[in-house]
Amino acid sequence: MKSLKALTLLALLLAIYGCKSHSGARPGNLKLICHIDGSTTVGEPISSPDSRHVAYVSKSGAKRLVVVDGQPQKLYDFIEVPTLAFSPNSRRLAYVAWSGKKQIAVIDGIEGKPYDGIENLIFSPSNLRVAYVAKIGGKSAVVVDGKEEQAYDIVSEPSLAFSPDNSRLAYFARANELWRAVIDGKEQKPYDDAHGLTFSPDSKHVAYVANIDGNAVLLVDEKKAGSYDEISNPAAGDARVTYSPDGQRLVYGAQTGDKWTLQGSGKPETPYEAIGSIAFSPDSQQIAYEAQLAGKWIVIADGKEGKPYDSIGRLLYSADGRRLAYLATANEKQLLVVDGDEGKPYAAIVETESLERSPACSSGPCWLAFYPQKPFAFSPDGKRVAYQAKVREKRVDSGELWAVVVDGKEQSSYEGIGGLVFSPDSQHVAYVAGTEPKQFVVVDGKEGKQYDGLVKGATCLFDSPSQLHYLAKKITSSDGKSYDIDLVEETIQ
Repeated sequence: MKSLKALTLLALLLAIYGCKSHSGARPGNLKLICHIDGSTTVGEPISSPDSRHVAYVSKSGAKRLVVVDGQPQKLYDFIEVPTLAFSPNSRRLAYVAWSGKKQIAVIDGIEGKPYDGIENLIFSPSNLRVAYVAKIGGKSAVVVDGKEEQAYDIVSEPSLAFSPDNSRLAYFARANELWRAVIDGKEQKPYDDAHGLTFSPDSKHVAYVANIDGNAVLLVDEKKAGSYDEISNPAAGDARVTYSPDGQRLVYGAQTGDKWTLQGSGKPETPYEAIGSIAFSPDSQQIAYEAQLAGKWIVIADGKEGKPYDSIGRLLYSADGRRLAYLATANEKQLLVVDGDEGKPYAAIVETESLERSPACSSGPCWLAFYPQKPFAFSPDGKRVAYQAKVREKRVDSGELWAVVVDGKEQSSYEGIGGLVFSPDSQHVAYVAGTEPKQFVVVDGKEGKQYDGLVKGATCLFDSPSQLHYLAKKITSSDGKSYDIDLVEETIQ
């Protein structure tokens, strides 16, 4: 039974940080998630991936605590705001907190062991397992499901990865100046260098590249599968070998002398100056990759060379595998190439999967960095394509202008656009537009109701072909610092 003191503290915290009903009755399509007092909030609130939950860090005197959907968690000496993260299924929450001079991982409100530092906390694909890198004195050790593995001089934090079926964990670690893969807690043979650790889709196999006697050697389940001057090309943005979705093929760029070729495709491949990223169609039957030829970049799809460009980015097949799209740069302009056909050149097309907000951004179109960004998207049926493009550079008296391009046609332009998504039946396109303090959702080119803003990481998501939801802000104080966060559910008319 909780003590009277603990119950009193909890009641006080709820009164200060919990959801409040003072906002009055909500329209039928709104549900109050929480009320936020901006004077006590540290950093920006974040949304869960499903855009139904909100978490943020708040201060109480010299202490800090996390608040989830208005419910306060434990007070700590300090909380690392950037570590606050929901699991992919939105049901779990993790963050790193300071207790004295030690850091602890807090997962679902449960504290882990204290360490000198904690980095790269990740959830498994199933959301059931958690791993992170812990600093112990001058060493680093991986902690998985609360169990501490062997400590090394260095653990490569970006290499830490669960297998697709969640049962396995692998990473690279260095000791005595040598690198080795650590797979399922077992240390593999050490090498001068190692990179590109990749699980097969069925999780049964692990592949990576090791430096052996000055050669780049592909290892699959620790057995040599190929030796070249270099394998994969980190300088071209590709540091991994690539399995086909069905797991039957393992392909990679390999260098011999001054030429690169694609290996593992099952047929002779033309040599090029460099090999970039590689993509398979969802059914594994088609393959496309970037290659450099005469100083330019081309896409090779099923053995056929495309037009040369200054650079190429993000190869994407439609869900049915019948269409291929990619970003290309020519004459300092970007354009989308779909099935070999060029779209209109623009000053820019959003290129990254996710953008971090710069500390220097305090207003204007910087809000775009709050939202998961995709440069372009096929509709679920593969028949339509949409992307966001910069149609005007920033001016002295106004910001940049962006427009969504759907099926080759530009919609209205705004200073901010994010969260582009198709409906499940491919009939509708929705996205967030505007800049704080006035933002709204646009569906099929029609602007919805304006709100005072949306939550960091939130976007509009379809629940059915005719219904969608998102998280919106409503300012409740004259200074604009305090606001309600509502779950908005709308039906497409």
